[in-house]
Amino acid sequence: MIIKNELLAGVAIAVASFIWICLEYIIGFHDRLIDYHEYVTNLAFILPIIGIYWAIKKRYATFPKGEFQIKDGLMSGVIVFVTAALLNLPLQLLFVKNINPDFFGNMIAVEAKKAIQSGGNSIIAMTDAQQYYNTSTYLIKGFTGFLILGLFTSLMISFRLVKKDAMRSK
Repeated sequence: MIIKNELLAGVAIAVASFIWICLEYIIGFHDRLIDYHEYVTNLAFILPIIGIYWAIKKRYATFPKGEFQIKDGLMSGVIVFVTAALLNLPLQLLFVKNINPDFFGNMIAVEAKKAIQSGGNSIIAMTDAQQYYNTSTYLIKGFTGFLILGLFTSLMISFRLVKKDAMRSK
């Protein structure tokens, strides 16, 4: 089992995600345009989906017709996303510690602002945001988020390829 493509995809996803968050910061979605951050940051999910699709499709191409199984795609996806998640940890840490040390403070402030605008309690909102927007929680949620996204996406892509194979052989 050659895993070169999976490792390459994992590295590409981690680097692309890091570049994305840096671009968000440069453009201003972490301070002056922070109200749009929650929408723009969700667009970054496209990058891992493209990477995982590429890796699984490469794996699929190595199998004789009709022999690719969901477990093969799932294994490929797990390798990609474990690689991406592990590489993403130091890159996210680099970002929040060196590139944008105000990241957590800005995110906490916007949560308090939203609470005030919606008539909620800004102190409770700030407390909740402080629990969410800190280095350890952020890194843990980022790591597990990568793994969950990878598992789900891998299953969907693998299922589609197996179904496509079954239809082709009929």
